[in-house]
Amino acid sequence: MSSRGRASHRANADAVHAGIVLCPAPSSVRPSIPPSAHRPEPPISRARTVLGALVAISALTFVACDAPTDVDSVRVLSAELTTPAPLVRTLRVALDRPAELTVEYWTDGDSRLRVQAPASASPSITLTRLRPRRSYHFQVVGTTLTGDFTSDTVPTDLAASLVSTTGRHTAPLVMLHLFEPTGFKGYAMLDEHDDVVWYWRTTDFPFGMARRTNGNFVLMDKGRGLVEVGPDGVVAHELPQDFANREMHHDAVASRSNTVFFIAFDDRTVNGAKVRGEAIWEWSPETGALDKRWTTWDHFSLAATPAPRADREWAHANALAIGPRNNVLVSMHHWNQVVSITSDWSTIEWRLGGMNATYPLPAADAFSGQHTAREISPGHVVLFDNGAERGGFSRAIEYSLDGGTARVQWEWRAQPINFAPFLGSARRLANGNTMIAFGVMAGLSGSSGPTEVYEVDAAGTPVWHLVTRTFNMYRAEPQTSIGAESVVP
Repeated sequence: MSSRGRASHRANADAVHAGIVLCPAPSSVRPSIPPSAHRPEPPISRARTVLGALVAISALTFVACDAPTDVDSVRVLSAELTTPAPLVRTLRVALDRPAELTVEYWTDGDSRLRVQAPASASPSITLTRLRPRRSYHFQVVGTTLTGDFTSDTVPTDLAASLVSTTGRHTAPLVMLHLFEPTGFKGYAMLDEHDDVVWYWRTTDFPFGMARRTNGNFVLMDKGRGLVEVGPDGVVAHELPQDFANREMHHDAVASRSNTVFFIAFDDRTVNGAKVRGEAIWEWSPETGALDKRWTTWDHFSLAATPAPRADREWAHANALAIGPRNNVLVSMHHWNQVVSITSDWSTIEWRLGGMNATYPLPAADAFSGQHTAREISPGHVVLFDNGAERGGFSRAIEYSLDGGTARVQWEWRAQPINFAPFLGSARRLANGNTMIAFGVMAGLSGSSGPTEVYEVDAAGTPVWHLVTRTFNMYRAEPQTSIGAESVVP
């Protein structure tokens, strides 16, 4: 076999191994080989010529063996499958003209997934929600381009964090915020089989996430800052942490204008001592613009609203949410209070629970040390009540606000009882179910443990239960997709 034949054979073999069946490009795109490469030459000269031919052959463009059935069909000229991040594949395709493209991919015994790309002559399609250690097949719909690949293995430290599950969650996916000091720190997405299908490591505590309209994740890493990450695991934008001037912490949320609001400490000196207030900042990832929109110092006083469980950290804001009137909800952990701010940032709309509340609560209905407060519909607030001052149990609870009166509409406690004095989340799903995370391991700061997640229906019946081995779990967030993938009906 000639040197040219060996090189062509090797290139095709590599392409087939990668899961894409290719054939050589038309002669018009093949590199020319010097005629001298076919004539007898001295050994050294011949070796140099053959080496040059091999280099030329290695640059050959290969095309998918795609034979359209009619002249109007789009033709695939070439394809490349890459791995930009674990449990993600990117398929880059060259077409003979701009066209919309649909890719379906699947593993045996599971549903097909579909991704659609807008019209382009060189679309790039991200394949997400890949179950670990599985053989996958894919097909570009309307062409003969097919292929296969094997997905990646979940890291051992992450796999060790998940202990057991029962039932099945109704959300397509669940994002866990996990922290193990000597193990996995970061975000991990579970699919309907409770397999890890996407993850992102943090340098420190995972402090909340948001989704932008482009589908990207905005992940808060206490040690690194805010990181906007695409479904393909590639960083799009980043706002570094600034411990000296605006230490961001606890939460970030996408605004309706597609910017990002986040919480940061706002330090002031009072009577010679540093006191940590709270500020809400707005970040525009594309431009890098950064604006302080709101601060506790403009709307509250230390004398009127002292912190019952803090020394120099005044409020300890731990959750942000956009309400139905474009109002902004802030959970003030040390005040046992949820505050609603008007959309123009000028006025406190209401205060639920705690001191000086516009919606006071009787002792039996009161929350303390709460997390993840959201106004899910006008006048209805769902939150995770840690019960930090009450003790005994933690719960998910819903309040209705009407005419200056707050009433308990619904609550749920785990059985057996779980008391998590800090961390945790409660999220209402579109179907009326609620996902509840208890985030503290047994024995830590008086917690009964374990770190666990439930999804319960409106009647309080669990439909899914996950137990983890991790030290802390900040939240469990229901998600509908990782990228643009959808299940084929």
